[in-house]
Order: sequence, then structure tokens, then C-alpha cells
Amino acid sequence: MEILKGETTQKPKLLYSLKWGFMAIALFVAIVYSLFLGQVKIPLSDVLRIMEEQIFPWTNAYSRSGPFWVIVVYIREPEILGALVIGSTLAVGGAVIQSIFRNPITEPYIIGVSSGAALGAVVVLDFGLVIFGAYTLQVFAFIFSVSTVMVVYLSAFRKGRVPLTYLLLTGIAVSLFISSFVAYLIFTNLRLQDLVWMWLLGSLGQITWSELVLAFAVNWFTIFVVALYWKELDSLQLGEEYAYSIGISVEKIKIMLILLVTLSTSICVSISGLIGFVGLIIPHVSRLIYGGSNRVTIPGSMIVGGLFLIACEDIANLAKAQEVIPIGIVTGIIGAPFFLYLLSRMAGESYAT
Repeated sequence: MEILKGETTQKPKLLYSLKWGFMAIALFVAIVYSLFLGQVKIPLSDVLRIMEEQIFPWTNAYSRSGPFWVIVVYIREPEILGALVIGSTLAVGGAVIQSIFRNPITEPYIIGVSSGAALGAVVVLDFGLVIFGAYTLQVFAFIFSVSTVMVVYLSAFRKGRVPLTYLLLTGIAVSLFISSFVAYLIFTNLRLQDLVWMWLLGSLGQITWSELVLAFAVNWFTIFVVALYWKELDSLQLGEEYAYSIGISVEKIKIMLILLVTLSTSICVSISGLIGFVGLIIPHVSRLIYGGSNRVTIPGSMIVGGLFLIACEDIANLAKAQEVIPIGIVTGIIGAPFFLYLLSRMAGESYAT
């Protein structure tokens, strides 16, 4: 009996390890395979030699002045790594926000993060600001994003606490107001329309290596910090009263986690524009694969989110000949039906977070 018991406990652990291993391998394969996809066909041998030159530069395996080098190193690699970090960040942010709100159909954009970042970016483009050099747009996106979230938070403050319903509804109202102001700025400036159009639809085509360095450093640091608070997030999922009863400083935890999500999401928005549905659907996929606790949902969302956005970027590059579709269109086409599916599950009272 003891032997049988040991075998049955080892099988779930083995299956669990296989899930992590499979997703890690799938992510690696997606990253490498995506290097070969695009409007320009590049031979396998050239891609491998370019990778060899990057890893072992002293071998002089490939000329850095050729067109294939420029396409792979300065276009495809930033797009792929950008999809990885942005997909991971938005997915983890969605998992955190859904836990805080105890609502399966929320994401970071719902509390004004995206609208605030969009306003900051449009202000920079409209007035041609260069106060912080190459990172001016990112800095303004973060400042406006944090300011928007703080307005939402303080507006929802009631009797020493911030009820989640008030916070959610206030976030929607403020986001709509700011989005209308952004639309006004774009409508009244024809030059701005050309600059902002692809950005509003979501695009990874303009990401540079300098932007990626900032995004990797800041966003994965925030993911690491957020992951340390998985127990507090699990407690919040059970309700604020329960969290208070076990000694958690609910308001402090909420403020800190929301600010971290705001920081990471605003950086994503500043370099890629508005990419919807990633923070909404990926946490649910992660829960289906790994389970409901944030101890596994957060790292799971990180892997699945990166894999999902890389796949969406591949679709955007190949869907139409001689033209790259904005990635926000692809995520919207995939995400909207999933959102409707969630609503139908909730209407049938068969969905559980």
C-alpha cells in the first residue's frame, strides 16, 4: 500500500514538471523559429551564422554590413524579444489585477494604466518633447500612467478604504475621459495622426535595442517582486475581509502591487502601443494549465504570455503579403471570442476563479 501511495503522489509531480518543461521548450522553439519568418526569406544557413557571430563575435562568422544581418539583428530579434517581455508583463499584470479585484474579466488597462500612458505618449509626440532624451516617451508614459491610477485610486477612496467596485467603475470612467482627450489631440493634429496610428493599434515593428534593455530590466524586476507576494494575492482572491483577518495590510499591498503593475504596463504601452486582451485571457490559460494559486499562475502567465504574443507577432508578419498587420489587431481577433466565452461561462455560473 505504501508503494502504491508513493507512485500515485509521484505521478502528479511528474505531470506537473512535464508541463513546465514542455512550455519552456515551446517558448524556446517559438523564439528560434520566428527568426526565419517574415516578408524577406532568409536562408537557414545565414540565420545560423548570424547567431554564431552574435554569440562568438571573434569568429567573424558573418559580415555585419549585409542586409540579412540588419533584418535579423535590428528588426526580427527586437520584435521577438519585445513580444516576449511585453507578453509576459501584460499577462502577469492581468493575473495580479484579477486577483486584487476578484474579477476574471479585468486587466491592467481597466484602471487607467493604458489611457494614462497613451496620453503621456501623445503629449510627447504632439509637442516634440525631448526632456529625457531617448527615453522621454517612456518617462512621460509612466508619469501620466501613475498619475491616472492615483486619480482613480483617490477618487474611489471611501472611509479609509478603497472598495473594489468603486475602484473598477472609477477606472472605467477616468479611462474613457482620458481616451476622449487623446482622440481630441489626434483629431486636431494631422501630423500626429500618422505618428500615432500604428501605435494605437499596437505594433512591435519600431522597438529598438535600447528600449528593450529598459523594458527587460524594469519589467522582469517588477514580475520578480510581484511573484514574492503570491500568498497575499491568494488571500485577496478569498476576499478583503479574509485578508484583514489574517493580518495582511490590504491597502498597502494593493497600492504597492498596483503601482508595480502600472510601472511595467506603462513601459510596455510606451514602446509597443495598445495591445489588448493579453492581460485578460492569458492568466486564465495559465490557471487551466498550472492551477489557481498565484504561486504557479504568475510564472505560468509569464511563459504563456510571451509564447502567445510571439505567435501573434508571427501571424501579423505573415497574414498579408508585403505588409505587416498591427499586432493589436491579431490579439483582438483572438481575444474577443475568448472574452465572450468567459462571459457566457459566468452567465451560466460555471466559471470559478
